[in-house]
Amino acid sequence: MTTATITFHAPHNYGSMLQAYALQYILGRLGFDNEIINLRTPRQRAMYGPVSHCPESGVKSLIRRVIAAPFMGELKKRYDLFESFLQDNLKLTKEYKSLEELKRADLRYDCFISGGDQIWNTAPVDFDWSYYLPFVKEGKRISYAVSMGPRSREQVTERETVRKYLSAYDHISAREEETRKLVEELTGKKAELVLDPVLLLEPEEWDKHLDPNPIIKGDYILLYTPGFNKETFDTASEIRRITHLPVINTIFKPQSLLYPNIKHKFDVGPWEFLNLLKYSKMVVSGSYHAVIFSMLYDKDFIAVNGARDNRMRTMLENT
Repeated sequence: MTTATITFHAPHNYGSMLQAYALQYILGRLGFDNEIINLRTPRQRAMYGPVSHCPESGVKSLIRRVIAAPFMGELKKRYDLFESFLQDNLKLTKEYKSLEELKRADLRYDCFISGGDQIWNTAPVDFDWSYYLPFVKEGKRISYAVSMGPRSREQVTERETVRKYLSAYDHISAREEETRKLVEELTGKKAELVLDPVLLLEPEEWDKHLDPNPIIKGDYILLYTPGFNKETFDTASEIRRITHLPVINTIFKPQSLLYPNIKHKFDVGPWEFLNLLKYSKMVVSGSYHAVIFSMLYDKDFIAVNGARDNRMRTMLENT
């Protein structure tokens, strides 16, 4: 059986790329030929391009580049690590830039899969209707561990369009309870609750890709939030004050530089991030995937605002 997955595989986000890898790995282990539909829209490329090549103009963009200047070497290496991960670890189709290109491509597979991550959340800047598979002409349509976002009832708009596209699916599964309920309310179809793809692999399977030695020696706290979140940084700072352990942050946001007691390491791709998480003493994060990788590796962690995030709440309550 030939299968094609469409998911957030290309954003320079640790969880997005690692869940895409996990789902393709599992499909291969089950004996299915799988390709990831390599959709990379101009909006998404602009969001995750190198800071030095920021397409935006204006004062804010200039200030961002000035602030980033001392870290440009690390940020360039980070960009290259993500791009290398895509090419070295994922089996991809040719690149497509839009839903219109996918419609013209007339792709033929036995089964099309809307893969994990919050690809059905219509709120993000890089959302695209392609993730609902409207370009499919023949073949089964299923979803695996799809999310409509941390606040799906607020974030999912244009619900009649969502209802129309989801009604064409043969089978639907979601990774959190609120998405599952919303799918059933919109379509009347039964939707299953399943594990995120990264939890389908044992830690030993992830470890095969990691440097056996810790990137950072000694005890430390890993801080991770995909975008700047003041509460997450404040929480990590307070834990540092209590434990006297260094805090390592991997995401460049100008606001994070206002915390002099937090160390920054920006040259971190997906495999390097897992190494930092595996060898950390503790993880402080508002990221869904950082939380579930912490569970997978049996780490002490704080899920900042976890009870208010549909994605994390389902996982936290069930464990």
